[in-house]
Amino acid sequence: MVCIFFTSVSSSRGESSAKSALFEDGRLLKDGWHFVMERQEIRVYNRPWPGSPVPEALAHTVIRVPPKRLYAVITDYDHFAGFIPYVASSRILRQEGEIWQVHQHLHFPGPLADRYYTIASRALSQPPENTIRVEWRLVPESGGPAPAEEGVIPSAFSGYWELTANASGTTTEAVYSVHFDAGGGLPSWLVTLAMNHYLPKVVEAVRAKALQPAAGDARESGPPDVKRR
Repeated sequence: MVCIFFTSVSSSRGESSAKSALFEDGRLLKDGWHFVMERQEIRVYNRPWPGSPVPEALAHTVIRVPPKRLYAVITDYDHFAGFIPYVASSRILRQEGEIWQVHQHLHFPGPLADRYYTIASRALSQPPENTIRVEWRLVPESGGPAPAEEGVIPSAFSGYWELTANASGTTTEAVYSVHFDAGGGLPSWLVTLAMNHYLPKVVEAVRAKALQPAAGDARESGPPDVKRR
């Protein structure tokens, strides 16, 4: 999920945000992440990805809904095209328990070619007990464009959401991390820059969707039987 359209961030705001991040997100810094930018109370970090010129990107924020509501939104794969930026189509090919295989098509404005791919996604619970993790990886042997379509299969795509409830269970610390190499010969610096500006857009879209009434959502009860790590 990458787009070459982005907004600028002033250096003064970046320096101020970085200082606050040093105190509030110290555990991320200890894990090798370095602060990049902040947008709408969403802080973005990068760290090197072994063997790739494109780093891993991470967005960190607090969302004022319970984790089970966020879980319902981020696993609503069949409806991603309705609220996730640049997702033209997304459909679950099959599901076994809390494991999904999902085909997605990304369409961008401008000259950038569409991307087609299939991911395998699963939900896990892990310590502490109030944390849910949804992670995915590219399925490289499938998921390209149909014969009548034009597009590119990404070279790499993996990531996760990590959702941790506060003490009362009403607010969620959300971490969204992605490693995405768009393929197609795009320079790594451009993919990195675009990804850093795209992650907050995804988090904003998920937050907005989660804050809407959840009538009829089949997963609103949360992931009852997710596997433990």
